[in-house]
Amino acid sequence: MSEKASYTKGNHMIAVSNNALQRALDQIDRERRRANIMLYALFAMTVVFWVAMIFSANDHKGLPFGLAAIIGSVYAAGLGATKASHDNTRTILKAIELLASEKDNSRS
Repeated sequence: MSEKASYTKGNHMIAVSNNALQRALDQIDRERRRANIMLYALFAMTVVFWVAMIFSANDHKGLPFGLAAIIGSVYAAGLGATKASHDNTRTILKAIELLASEKDNSRS
């Protein structure tokens, strides 16, 4: 019997599924942390650009800061949407993990 076939019988399948779910949850956590750091850094940079544009000496010096602030705002909105997607994925994976652990407990 092959190694893959031996894992599909009995409780081995549940252990393999739990390991896969845990790896997926860990990856989502890493991505979520990275997205949070990027979102907050981009938000801070955008605020700095807005303030620099407001306090610039004239319109010609403030225009690049204003454009950078608008672009940063668009990217921040995109990262916010990505963060929401990661949170939704994490919720789904947690539900699957709970379901798998319920099945594991009911078989024991």
